[in-house]
Amino acid sequence: MADKNDTVLVPGERVQPEVDEAEAVRLLQRLYACSATHVEELSSYDDKNFHIKVEPSTSCGVTVSKNGCVLKILNSLDSKFPEAIEAQNRLIQHIAEQGICTPRPLPNLQGKLWSLERQEKSGDVRFVVRLFTFVPGRVFVGVAYTPALLHGIGKLAGKMDSACFSFSHPAFSNYKRIWSLTEVPKLTQFLICITDPQQRHLVAKVLRDFDDSVVTNYTKLKKGVIHGDLSDNNILIQPSASSPGEFQVVGFLDFGDATHSYYVFEIAILLCYVLLGACAGEDPIELAGHALAGYLSEFPLPKPDLSVLKICVTARLVQSLVLGAYTASVEPGNKDYVLQTQSKGWSLLHTLHARPATDVYTTWGRILKQYNLFFQF
Repeated sequence: MADKNDTVLVPGERVQPEVDEAEAVRLLQRLYACSATHVEELSSYDDKNFHIKVEPSTSCGVTVSKNGCVLKILNSLDSKFPEAIEAQNRLIQHIAEQGICTPRPLPNLQGKLWSLERQEKSGDVRFVVRLFTFVPGRVFVGVAYTPALLHGIGKLAGKMDSACFSFSHPAFSNYKRIWSLTEVPKLTQFLICITDPQQRHLVAKVLRDFDDSVVTNYTKLKKGVIHGDLSDNNILIQPSASSPGEFQVVGFLDFGDATHSYYVFEIAILLCYVLLGACAGEDPIELAGHALAGYLSEFPLPKPDLSVLKICVTARLVQSLVLGAYTASVEPGNKDYVLQTQSKGWSLLHTLHARPATDVYTTWGRILKQYNLFFQF
């Protein structure tokens, strides 16, 4: 069946805006009447994001804190579906009202939370431009994982999904991106970028398992609005006030992948990046169990969802490896960021795929019992 929209990436398509820091400053001035005092480009797969410090306020009456703001220029593909931008903005407002911390969009000179702009280097292609508040902290990448921090992240993710469960918007019902786990079967179109025959064979096996175990059981899975990208780059942490040298979770960034989907995908994505970020000598499966316990303590999932959790985690790992390799091939200037998964991802994929599901679920069940949670996988 054909997609209901054309926001799913296809091979050969380049979608990242060609915007540098100077152009970002000009956009900020023209659209928000803000004068930049400092600008720094942030890492991103397909968009362009800039952390900008500005003069105290804009002429449209919006106060920008001393921490600055983030100017986001959306990729050309997602910019074709402005209804999703409206849905994301309303979702952000909804979960913020439920106490979940996340950057919030700011109005431009026209009082709008986004605008479509044409860039000089892009011909007739137009990009959605938005300005967000900047929340102090650092992303989850590169810190030592502790059970307490992982449990806290999982717990806040569960609270967020509990808030998302009461939210709906028609734009999310037919909005998909290649990073949506529902699009995992389409990774076969991108396998040309995987040159190692053994790696390609393993990917194909995971895709078949996902189709057999997950796709055929969609009707049994808990569904609603999800964030859709709880990667370590989208989890915001700060030093703990009560435990020196440790961190605590603050909130979540970037709702660009939010959609109406399956909640097992949400926790699977989070667990995938916990596995990738675990230090050598640690059992990543055991560490992931603490994040899972936090999540389930706030947002329980039924047995059909938990029974496919391992293959969903494995599928997300495959998705990151394949799309990372593909994006690096079409955006070589961004390869350091998009290939983060590759260094240990393939080894982890082999290990995770070979580890029996019963072993994984036994480990997670043991961790859950430490938090007085009892679930049958």
